[in-house]
Amino acid sequence: MPEEQPKEPIQEKKKFFSDLFSFLKEYSVIGLAIGVISAQITKDFIDAFVKNLFWPLLNLVIPNEKFKDLKFVIKGSVFDIGAIINAGLTFLIVLIMLYVIVKKILKKDELLKKK
Repeated sequence: MPEEQPKEPIQEKKKFFSDLFSFLKEYSVIGLAIGVISAQITKDFIDAFVKNLFWPLLNLVIPNEKFKDLKFVIKGSVFDIGAIINAGLTFLIVLIMLYVIVKKILKKDELLKKK
C-alpha cells in the first residue's frame, strides 16, 4: 500500500498565500498599484489632450507648426527647444488639472465633515 504524502506542503502553500494577502493588505500594495495605474492612464490622457487639442489650437496662433520644430544647433549639438516647451506645457496642464481635481475632492470632504 503506497504511503500517503504528508499534508505539510499544502499547509505551507496556504500559509504562504495567507501571508501574501496579509502583506498586501497591511502595506496597501493594492492601493498603491491602483494609484500607479491611474497615474499612467492620466498621463496618457494628458498627452493625448496636449497633442490632439492644445497643439492644434496653438498652431492656429503660430502657423506652420514652428513652435514644435523650434531647434537650434551649436557646434553640431541640436537643442530641441520645442520638445522642452511641449513638456513644460504638458506639466502645467497636468498641474492645473490636478489642482482642480484635488480642490473638488477637498471641497466634497469638507462638505462631509460639516454634516
